[in-house]
Amino acid sequence: MKIQSVFALALGLVALPAMAQTAAPVAAAAATSAPEIKSGDMVFSAEGRRIGRVDRVRGNAVVVIRDMKMISIPLATLSAGERGLVSTLTNKEISRL
Repeated sequence: MKIQSVFALALGLVALPAMAQTAAPVAAAAATSAPEIKSGDMVFSAEGRRIGRVDRVRGNAVVVIRDMKMISIPLATLSAGERGLVSTLTNKEISRL
């Protein structure tokens, strides 16, 4: 067990500089293309079905309460629509989150 932990830590430290180099351009691109999201915004699926209202933004996802469950929908799948935020995920895909 200890060998696996040490190996995972070493692998993470090796990958850290590579991730740091690519993180800045990705974050800048996401900031320019991401819609403004605030608590209470309505989220719709790719088919236009109502998913729920944004409870909060957490990291790179929005948390939506649907059927008494908290679902995290990735920000990368959201765009601004006429009625609110529209996800590229279908209703079936969102129900699996």
